Amino acid sequence: MKARKATRTAEINKDAQQGRTTKRTSRKEHHPYIPLPKFSELDNLPASTITQVKIAPKPIFGGGRGLTWVADERPASQLKKGSLISLSTASETSGIGKLSAISDLRRHWVTFTVTGADLPCNLRVPIPWSSLDDLESFTHQRNYFDLNNSPPPHTSFHHIPAFNNEEENPYEFEITDNEIDSLEDRIAQITNATTQTPTGSEETHTTDHSRHNIQRTATRRQRRKTKPLPANENGTDDS
Repeated sequence: MKARKATRTAEINKDAQQGRTTKRTSRKEHHPYIPLPKFSELDNLPASTITQVKIAPKPIFGGGRGLTWVADERPASQLKKGSLISLSTASETSGIGKLSAISDLRRHWVTFTVTGADLPCNLRVPIPWSSLDDLESFTHQRNYFDLNNSPPPHTSFHHIPAFNNEEENPYEFEITDNEIDSLEDRIAQITNATTQTPTGSEETHTTDHSRHNIQRTATRRQRRKTKPLPANENGTDDS
C-alpha cells in the first residue's frame, strides 16, 4: 500500500514539473427535491375557471410566509386576487389553490399569497402577467422608481428596450387626476397616515409626489419611439 501511494505521489510531482494537471473526479452537486405544495380538494370546479401556471422547478425564500414559487411561462389569462390556479413543472402538477392578498410588490414582479395549501406558500408573477386593481395599480405607478428593482424583468421581456432602462417605467395604468386624490385618501386610511397638517402641506406634498411620478412616466412614454406594448402585455387587464 505504501509503495502504491509513493508511486502515485511521484506521478503527480512529475506532472506538476511538466506543467500538466492531474484530473480529479469531483462529486456532482445534488440539490434537495422540493415537492409542489399540497392543496385541499376543491370539487365541482369547471376547468375553465382554473389557470395553469408553469413555474420554475425550484422555489425561493422571501416575498411572504413560506416558500415562493416563481411563474416561468405566461399563463393563459392574467393572474389576480381570487384567481384559481394549478402549479406545474415539467414533472408534476399541483392541486388547486387560490390567489389571495398581495404580499410583495416590486418594479417588475408581484407576489400573491396562495391559500388552500397544507403549508404557507406564495406565487411570484411578472407584472405584465398580472391584473392589479385600481389601488394596486396606483401604488405601483406612484412608487415605481422607489420600488425594489430586483429581481430583473422576466427573460421574455429582455428584448424590449423600456425594460432595460432603469430610468423608464414600461408599465401603463390609466389614472386621472380625480382618481389620484381618491386613491391617496384610501392609502392614507389603510396606513392610518395623517394626510393633512394644520397648514395642509403634507397632503399637498404627497399628492404632488404622486402626480410627479405619474407625469414622469407619461413624459418618458411620449418620448419613446418604440411602439407601445399590446394591452395584454403591458400590465393592463385583458377585458
